[in-house]
Amino acid sequence: MVFQSRWFLALLALGFLLLTPGGFEKQQAAEYKSTAASTEQSQPYITTSDVKVRSGPGTQYKVIAEIKNGTKVNVADSEGEWLKIVSKRGNPPGYIQERYARPTGEPSKKRVSFVQGSYIATDDAYVREGPGFHYKSLAKITKGMKVHVVDQEGDWLKVQSKHGNPPGYIEKKSAQRSPGN
Repeated sequence: MVFQSRWFLALLALGFLLLTPGGFEKQQAAEYKSTAASTEQSQPYITTSDVKVRSGPGTQYKVIAEIKNGTKVNVADSEGEWLKIVSKRGNPPGYIQERYARPTGEPSKKRVSFVQGSYIATDDAYVREGPGFHYKSLAKITKGMKVHVVDQEGDWLKVQSKHGNPPGYIEKKSAQRSPGN
């Protein structure tokens, strides 16, 4: 009887996760949209050496693939000395070191330069410890809230707290420059 009730509780919890608004499905959709937006802004590069593709921007991340010298790749973003590459075949994005690739042409879509200052949240968003969905949420901001942006990392804006809390990151698409700023 104990065994059956454990299965029931496990199934109940799984059902709750899948049906809860803002649960599992919304987070997956947000991550997919973020990747799709990156693909639209990709710039063609060519590898200058055999290179390992990692799951994140650093050697501490798992190697997920290897690319041969002379391979064309689509670079969506950069984080420090790492390039975020996206697949046209639907594979998950990965990272390669910038020194192993060079641009081959013009970006497929021009990027707007970053400007530090006051922004308005265009949607509800979570402030995260770092620039990505895998970082812990620190707080939630609501649509219309004013935030002070001090830096940009890829598709993420670094926001500074007025109350002395540590800085955090929100998705760039969740905010826009304040008028008259």
